[in-house]
Amino acid sequence: MYLCQWSLQIVFGKQKQALDIMKEWGAEKFRSSQFKRSKNKVYVGHIGESPSLIIDEYEFENLEDFTKALGEMGQPQFKQYSDAIAPLIIPGTQKWKVFRVV
Repeated sequence: MYLCQWSLQIVFGKQKQALDIMKEWGAEKFRSSQFKRSKNKVYVGHIGESPSLIIDEYEFENLEDFTKALGEMGQPQFKQYSDAIAPLIIPGTQKWKVFRVV
């Protein structure tokens, strides 16, 4: 099993707006991509971490499904979400981390 975490820092004061976009984007991911083969949790910074930090975590059984899911993000139905959230992300802060559960 693999935990795949997309982390990003959001511009101050824009957390709710970013989370709203991510919620809609997530619903579309589960409708029309291999992300439907995962379990999802979203975290935000609270104590000891900035509230501007958002972690969008997916639990996949195997890396192949994760790789397919990422590849599908180039489909047209997802563009509106990436375009909407892009101005809210602090440049250079978004990244994926992948952990193997032992």
